[in-house]
Amino acid sequence: MPAINGGEGRLQIRVTVENRVIVNAALTSTRPIHACSLLVGRRIDDAITMLPRLFSLCGVAQAVAGLIAAEAALGFTPAPPQVAARRLLVAAEALDQTVWRILLDWPRCVGAVPVLEPLKRLRRMLTSLRPLLFPDPAWNRIGGARLTPNHVKLAAALGEIESGVNEAVLGGGQLDDRRSFERWLRTATTPAAVTLRFVDDGGLANFGRCAVMPLSTFDAGVIGETGALARLWLHPLITTLRADYGNGLLTRLTARVIESSVLVTELRDQVSMVSADPGMAPVEIASGIGLGWVECARGRLIHRLVVADGRVRDYHVLAPTEWNFHPQGCLMYGLAGASVTLGITVRQAVELLITALDPCVGFDLVIEAR
Repeated sequence: MPAINGGEGRLQIRVTVENRVIVNAALTSTRPIHACSLLVGRRIDDAITMLPRLFSLCGVAQAVAGLIAAEAALGFTPAPPQVAARRLLVAAEALDQTVWRILLDWPRCVGAVPVLEPLKRLRRMLTSLRPLLFPDPAWNRIGGARLTPNHVKLAAALGEIESGVNEAVLGGGQLDDRRSFERWLRTATTPAAVTLRFVDDGGLANFGRCAVMPLSTFDAGVIGETGALARLWLHPLITTLRADYGNGLLTRLTARVIESSVLVTELRDQVSMVSADPGMAPVEIASGIGLGWVECARGRLIHRLVVADGRVRDYHVLAPTEWNFHPQGCLMYGLAGASVTLGITVRQAVELLITALDPCVGFDLVIEAR
């Protein structure tokens, strides 16, 4: 089955500029938001098993959100080791997506050279984690799949992942407070530091700043921001950067750099709670409504489904892009009235902001001068 999320649909963003000030911004989307209609009518266990094949991007997070929703609908509580293993895989995928952006896409936005070999090594190590937990490829089973963690190899893989992130992303630096951040910003040579220096030196630290606050509830009438910045809103360094630049570009990008380290810690925490478990509890012919959500690389991902007599009767997904790239979301509010200093092109500034918010589909950017 072909993947349909990330392979179809795009964002179209149109920006009008006058005297280097953005005077108008518009966004339209052709994302396939009804992709999960393909699951309606199927047996619930078959539908959940299909999820990673339906979504080419963040397939693990989609699978886990679906599992949580299905198990809630069926009234089933998975064993703690299964929960830990799933969280570990979600964190690994989020770290994969984070380093991909930092090492490959960020340099391209500022005219620097992407760092490919460290990225390839990190991605190989992150991909190696799943078979060290679940011996069978079909790991996303309601009730859990057979779990046989190889702790020796997991520890070795995590050691390499931590070293890789420290070297390729952080450059051996610490981003604990403003003093350590300023020192890192001036001396580090990683793509993350190069990009943030470009933003700081180019007068883009405030670019995209707006009043949209982090998403905190499931109230459909409230459009909030979700993602790394929202998760790290109260981190000491992020708090000091917000005092000066709000949720502008420097703060947003820094949050993603910090999160690369936070995700390594999350991997270690979840590994410590993983143990052998047979899983694969039988799926009962049941009815119910389930809601499942996870924090993936781009933000909060929500699945809601309805099960009747063991079959899916309704299924909806709300992805992070629905909030951050909503017509009244943080991208559009951040662009409205934003100015770009001399020496930086409007395209560079806008593409950096879009990349910082990280849509789950590609985008086309049109800039018009008035």
